[in-house]
Amino acid sequence: MNRKNLTNRWKALNVAIAMLCMGLLFSVSCGDEDKSGGETKYDPSQPVAVTSFMPDSGRISEMVILDGSNFGTDVSNIKVYFNAKEAAVLSSTGTRILALVPRLPGDTCVVSVEVDNKKVTYPDFFRYKVEASVTTFAGNGSTSLIATTLEESQFGVVYLGVDKDDNIYVSSTSNGGTLLKLNEKENTVMVLATTAHGMNPRFQITGHPETGVLMMGAEGGGNKDNFLFCDPNEGWAPKNRYIKNWITNGFSLPTNNNGGGEENNETHYHCLYNVADGHYYTRYTEGQLVRIDPKTWVAEILYMTPRGVVYGMALHPKRPNELWLAYCSGIGHGLFTLDVTDPAGTFTQHTQNLINGFRDGPIGEAQFYNIRQINFDSDGNLFVGDGGNHCIRKVDTDRMIVETVIGIPGVAGKQNGKKENATFSAPHGLVTDSEGVIYVGDHSNSLVRRVAVE
Repeated sequence: MNRKNLTNRWKALNVAIAMLCMGLLFSVSCGDEDKSGGETKYDPSQPVAVTSFMPDSGRISEMVILDGSNFGTDVSNIKVYFNAKEAAVLSSTGTRILALVPRLPGDTCVVSVEVDNKKVTYPDFFRYKVEASVTTFAGNGSTSLIATTLEESQFGVVYLGVDKDDNIYVSSTSNGGTLLKLNEKENTVMVLATTAHGMNPRFQITGHPETGVLMMGAEGGGNKDNFLFCDPNEGWAPKNRYIKNWITNGFSLPTNNNGGGEENNETHYHCLYNVADGHYYTRYTEGQLVRIDPKTWVAEILYMTPRGVVYGMALHPKRPNELWLAYCSGIGHGLFTLDVTDPAGTFTQHTQNLINGFRDGPIGEAQFYNIRQINFDSDGNLFVGDGGNHCIRKVDTDRMIVETVIGIPGVAGKQNGKKENATFSAPHGLVTDSEGVIYVGDHSNSLVRRVAVE
């Protein structure tokens, strides 16, 4: 049985157990209420009140009992929130609600109940217990290329990509630069492109959310207009695409005047597709934020961000015009955002201390060290490959809180296991699949690791 089926069955079992417990609890609760008239309906002329809930901590899908009054019994009229995440409401007697804890609402949760647009908040907090575990998905620590099964494979690993079918892609250092496809269902590792096709291990791999085409930028002098695409409908054959014309809007074009490495002004690691406007976005090391029309391949410079290397760049899944930038050189180490419809008016520095270091908490106080790849899950949580701190961080982009998901800050290693003992060594690549499972390109260990977070 594959991982997804196991996950679904486990969640279904949790819900079944919760429903059984709920029935027992409500048989007692309703028995008590029957003595005073049974269940209580919602009265719109009266306020909704809350008193307490139990337990005060727990994990995903655990049942929470919320007490109060004037909830009513119509669950379609009741909403329960843990911070901004809505919980599944199973039943209500009017004075007692049973709800399931949602996934990753934040470590410290404000719990609120909304009935008929009347929202009230409990005075106490709910402590969400993050359960994270690491296993090895592919690789064995060697950088010599073996592309067979996941268990037998070996390769160097830098960055990762994922497509709409949850296949994982690796930009590998093996043989100077190789693009690999990892298919869990077929248990295969396939070579898609090499240096002969212009493949570079520092390319960031992005899967087009609608077509599944892989899109990559380029590095070094002479590559200002160049992008690499691999289309599954064309047998994954790598093809170069080129910008044909530029609209500069008074900004300077990227120029080949700073060598051929990662600091080169013509380097642009990303090609992101924005579902809101149907355009590609990239950013050059000199700072140019560029929008590209995929039909005409005309590029327009929208804004000049601060100069520096940005390995991590991603569009928010719920706010697709919101672009997140993770700097690791130039102005420092930290996270920035802008709205691509108004970059000049919205460019925001969130990490105030840009000196490399480690600190969780409010994003303005947080510190990072050599951020590499960043990616969102479907709920809008941003996961960060914090290479210098050897750990995986998460940003709640609604509450703007940073926390460490897994890895021991400052400790390099390759231990599988739980949050308290799992280790990484310079994690670079990071993607999330459709179920929120995280895949990490564990660079110095030459492994692809899988992190299940609930």
